[in-house]
Amino acid sequence: MSKRMMERRWARAAGQHRKPQQIDLFESDPGGGIIGVPAWLELPAETRNALTSLMARLILEHASQCRMSLKTQASHDV
Repeated sequence: MSKRMMERRWARAAGQHRKPQQIDLFESDPGGGIIGVPAWLELPAETRNALTSLMARLILEHASQCRMSLKTQASHDV
């Protein structure tokens, strides 16, 4: 594919991108254009606890993987 074709595709694709919408679970008015998103406090306590636990686990696992990656990269630099 020619460079010119790639540039045209890139320009066309860049014009079509919209900013992704982030859901704010703690927003007082969850309506903000998103349909069907319940407010955080409307969720049952059991669901909020499960989601909080899952998110904490996800963050901790990600942090652990990042640390492992940094240790592996550091050993290759020696």
